[in-house]
Amino acid sequence: MTVFMIILVSLICLSIFGTFFNSILSRRKQGVHKQIYRARMNVNMGIMFISIAILQIISISLSIIQGILMALVFGLGFVNLYYGIKNSRFYKQIQNKQEA
Repeated sequence: MTVFMIILVSLICLSIFGTFFNSILSRRKQGVHKQIYRARMNVNMGIMFISIAILQIISISLSIIQGILMALVFGLGFVNLYYGIKNSRFYKQIQNKQEA
């Protein structure tokens, strides 16, 4: 159980770094590259939210309200992950068309 918690904490730290890194890059770029970095930032945020929700669910005993809040955080993370992947694929296709 503690190994799983350590993995989740390290995943949270890596996704925070990825979120900040892609946020900085998205502010420095223009056009399609900006959108690709924003999509990657959304993927990292989704992973971070999902990891936080899972960590909270397994580490503490939850009341009903805490369980609902963690379900909302998990849902928010899933939506960020889904749309980040979707936007990343879309903008990579646009980038490939522009390069061709």
